[in-house]
Amino acid sequence: MKDVEIFPAVYHDTGVSRFAGNPFIEAMPPLEQSKSDFLTNLAHYPAKPSATLRRSSEVVRLMELSTINDIVYPFPEYQKAGFTLAKMARDTYVARHPLTTMDRQRRHAIATTGTNGLPMPADWKPSAKGYFMMSVSGQGKTTFAAAALLRYKQVICHSNYHGADLKCHQVVYVLLRVPHDATLKSLCLQFFNEIDRLLGTDYSRKAAALRNIAPMVDLMNKVATAVSLGFIVVDEVQNLRSARAQNAELVLNLFSEIIERLGISLLALATPAVQAVVEGAVRNTRKLASFGSLVIEPMARNSPQWEEFCDTYWDYTFVKTKTKLTKEILDAWYTASAGNTAFAALAFTLSQHNEIGGREIIDATAFQRTAATDMAFLGPAIAALLSKNPAKLRMFDDLLFSPRYKAMRALLGAEEPARPKGVKNDEFDDVHEESVPPSPAATKNKKRASPRPVDLPLEDPLAR
Repeated sequence: MKDVEIFPAVYHDTGVSRFAGNPFIEAMPPLEQSKSDFLTNLAHYPAKPSATLRRSSEVVRLMELSTINDIVYPFPEYQKAGFTLAKMARDTYVARHPLTTMDRQRRHAIATTGTNGLPMPADWKPSAKGYFMMSVSGQGKTTFAAAALLRYKQVICHSNYHGADLKCHQVVYVLLRVPHDATLKSLCLQFFNEIDRLLGTDYSRKAAALRNIAPMVDLMNKVATAVSLGFIVVDEVQNLRSARAQNAELVLNLFSEIIERLGISLLALATPAVQAVVEGAVRNTRKLASFGSLVIEPMARNSPQWEEFCDTYWDYTFVKTKTKLTKEILDAWYTASAGNTAFAALAFTLSQHNEIGGREIIDATAFQRTAATDMAFLGPAIAALLSKNPAKLRMFDDLLFSPRYKAMRALLGAEEPARPKGVKNDEFDDVHEESVPPSPAATKNKKRASPRPVDLPLEDPLAR
């Protein structure tokens, strides 16, 4: 059975007129009072090591080092992203007010696929948006998403809204990751597994029986509507560069349909490697970034942000001798990490791991030793970041941005990147490699196969 807490709805007046009277919006946490609150609420600083702890045994302190991984440093970019996510999460429900006649008709049309004479309302328009957040690998986009989602109860149970009957579950968000094989089927099944985990349903079994794209997407549309899904966070979108044949385009089309047809907002997270996918798909990219986009760059050497970041982490020194954070240490730390958040935290942690039980001090030498040994495998990538040389950065597609990333939406008519051919893929029956016809044996087997009947769910507000 599911191990997820389902919270009863508690309604709050938002003070925003367009949100008034909408139970799905009023069941969300109260809005922040200022922009700075978005940074304050995202930040997380675990208990700092005391002088007593620094005198503890080597093993105790080595175990305590994992505390560093719990730090969430609030980068200034998080403020904009936090506000955007808060607005998207609520705006998505403006056009999906569950107590209105129009929304009941919309939900009914999706549940029945419009087969009983009640089509989608002609004048219904989605209020959902897409937001694209990009950074080089290890620069904090996934950390932001994880911290921001902690603000929201993921599943809310409604029973009565100020005297009006409202019996339903509201799944505020789901978090998905584009799989490494970048298949549409894998992504769809991941969605159904997540809904099953949250609600204890059995959609994944129904979905696994489907062998074609159309019924799979149709089932996804019905389920997302039935659970009143608010927004989807999709991480690792750059994995679409590994998609074969037209799979990348199919996934992007699905994202667009989620926003436009279902009215569900979408936050996409990616590294610069996503450029190979989106440069030839401007229409879909425009929808994914309909509420804007954000690029988080590595911190600059000697910048106030770098110094403040290091000063924050320096408080989590576990070696016996905690020295002053000097410019020499800051410079060695930067050389070992290139200002990349993940690399910087790793360099600090590994340096302490090496020095506990040894010299018991963190200085420039400690970082230099770590860079030359424990982090040697990251050396080429860090050297490329330090050089800022496009030719070197191009060797690591997760690190290189095109100029200000405007090419993502500006390159109209760009050619699709080359796709590998002739590689078999466990995908839908109606997805084939371009210019690679199915073998006669496969065609023969396909003709003999009979489709398995699937009992699609029917969550219809007019059938209650």
